[in-house]
Amino acid sequence: MGKLAINGGTPVRTEGWPQRPLFDEQELSALEEVLRSRRWTSAPYIFGGDMSLSKVHQLEERYAAFHDCRYAVATGSGTDALQIAYAAAGLGPGDEIIMPPNTFIATATPALQLGAVPVFADVDPETLCIAPEAVEEAITERTRVIVPLHLGGYPADMDRINAIAAKHNLKVVADACHAHGTEWRGKKVAAYADLSAFSFQQDKQITAGEGGIVTTNDQGLYEQCYILHNDGRGLGPEGSMFVAQGWNFRMSEFQAGVLLVQLGRLDELLQRKNNNARRLAQGLAEVGGLTWPREDERITCQSYVYPRLRYYPEAFGGLPAQDFARALSAEGIPCGAGAGWTLYKHPLFSEARFRFQSSRRLDYKQMNCPNAEGAAGHWLGIPQEVMLGSERDMDAFAEAVAKIKANLSELLNR
Repeated sequence: MGKLAINGGTPVRTEGWPQRPLFDEQELSALEEVLRSRRWTSAPYIFGGDMSLSKVHQLEERYAAFHDCRYAVATGSGTDALQIAYAAAGLGPGDEIIMPPNTFIATATPALQLGAVPVFADVDPETLCIAPEAVEEAITERTRVIVPLHLGGYPADMDRINAIAAKHNLKVVADACHAHGTEWRGKKVAAYADLSAFSFQQDKQITAGEGGIVTTNDQGLYEQCYILHNDGRGLGPEGSMFVAQGWNFRMSEFQAGVLLVQLGRLDELLQRKNNNARRLAQGLAEVGGLTWPREDERITCQSYVYPRLRYYPEAFGGLPAQDFARALSAEGIPCGAGAGWTLYKHPLFSEARFRFQSSRRLDYKQMNCPNAEGAAGHWLGIPQEVMLGSERDMDAFAEAVAKIKANLSELLNR
């Protein structure tokens, strides 16, 4: 196959990858429509009581239906979505909320803003999603909420999570910020949680730069979320009264206009990514040493927002993941092998830099999640743009891996 590109050889692939965010004239028209309407905020008074005119309201209805839910509340960010979801679920000062440690800070900070206590439960080493047995071990009399994170769009085990929640009378608030369109047992994964929070930040499957949304099938939880995101204003006759301590977390009409167009493309994006994932899996199986997270027949669709592959160093002569990632990138397949991350090791937690005393009950320096901490060196991350490529690109990916495997001596003897 020739000399490795990292050592001056010819790369397997030299073409560019699809650029994101994806957009065309439809997004431009949607923005102009909102601009000319002079209705830029989604505050209800702007629409004279007819919320069907609101792009945000239209997005909420369509997004909820797409995700097999009855209700949705759109917000300014995924962080906002998690905060109103936690609050609606009844989380308050001193309450404990169980979540995985290998997540972005925004899974935890909304809980801290409510004076609650994040409790980190270890992950399944074959999927990096929160391990149900670790969740059950972490439950105490103070526990109120379980937060399964659908990492990269790969869903947590919702059957076991929900069984545990039902046994202990807990709410399930899913961090679904990566999981637009992800399915579990043929239904969108959002339908399996009391509340699910999604993000529309620029790196996500569909985007308006920023934005978020909460989905639910529970009318009471929906009403609480709506009140909380709209400055605490009531509903119906109480619409002019402040009935709760809320926030202005409303999404703008500009964001919603763009997202309505983006949502219309989601089915096609999901189909392309899932087809490519299957083709890539076939090619990698012939080479050996790289696999997707554990196969599970209950997962019927994934979003592949942050795709990751399990790396087996022993299949590559013990070559460290970082060295393999550099070699693969040189062959034209962008790839990384980060050192791993666990939130409780950041100064916010290790030094208890919390705003509220009620959050300072645990000593995070003593926390240990060995599977999450041991993930470094065993996983590779690839940009989702790769999954938007062609079948030929997937074949080139597998070819590049095979080339590295055939020329390991160039890397191991350096």
